[in-house]
Amino acid sequence: PGHKLIAKTKPAMTQLAMDFKDRKVMKTYTAVLSGDIKAPDASSISASAAKQLGVSIENGALSEWQLIDEELEGQTAVTIWRPLKQAQLEHARNNTITMVELKPKTGRYHQLRRHMASVSGCPLLGDKTYDGGGPAKHLRENGFYLCSNRVSLPHPYFNSIGGKQEWMNVRASLLGDHIKDGSKYSFTEVDGLILFHAEIGVPPKFSEFSWKNCKNGEE
Repeated sequence: PGHKLIAKTKPAMTQLAMDFKDRKVMKTYTAVLSGDIKAPDASSISASAAKQLGVSIENGALSEWQLIDEELEGQTAVTIWRPLKQAQLEHARNNTITMVELKPKTGRYHQLRRHMASVSGCPLLGDKTYDGGGPAKHLRENGFYLCSNRVSLPHPYFNSIGGKQEWMNVRASLLGDHIKDGSKYSFTEVDGLILFHAEIGVPPKFSEFSWKNCKNGEE
């Protein structure tokens, strides 16, 4: 579940395809992992360092992040993540589950699921492909817990030659945060580039546990 980007015109589709290829589309996921995941100092990076790597870090997010730089099929694969909350759950690893925020710089096949399972040792809750079986089989009935809930990208029309003039006409009304149908979206300008940001809530099943904030988690 999560965001889906749909181009309404052929030029927008072409531009979006180029932006995905050039890694200009910055995605944020929320996931629930099976296990008491550790955040070692050796792989810790600051929010500013994470932003320099090319992922979207929200203003005011001052906590430390974790860096996974582990190749998949011989290709570079980079994931930035941080723990948010923890809860107790029978049959999970160490009877603990952890909600995390994930920001992939690259987009390899099952990258987030594989990085969490193999590198961090905590697969996504309910992920029958990578959870290792055993007691984890009892936690698969609701599917795995991963949601693409935030995305930031250059606006495909307002950054075009024809769209820049229209942007100047509507700029004052679009800059800042907006709410529509319970979802949040906003426009910003960075060095002359018009960025579009969208955010949705996570599915209700994420809220079915008694969460407690992690030490470095932010809400």
